[in-house]
Amino acid sequence: MEIHYNKCIVQWRDILANGEWVTADKVECPTILTMGWLVAEDEDTVKIADTIDLDGFDSDEEPPTPYGITVFPRGCVVDIKFI
Repeated sequence: MEIHYNKCIVQWRDILANGEWVTADKVECPTILTMGWLVAEDEDTVKIADTIDLDGFDSDEEPPTPYGITVFPRGCVVDIKFI
């Protein structure tokens, strides 16, 4: 069995809004890691799947079906490491 998607870790920065009485110097965007299989990317987005469905996958002609898709705006992505 061969999976036609590359396993990766996406490092990305999230958007944060703070409605408390906190000054700007104390509010930072968090950096987050998300692991999955890279299924698509272009100049605007990166898409990874957290689940690969192997049911019915019995040949190398058709890749297994990815589900649980997370889409990252390209501007939020810091790095992609393939594992």
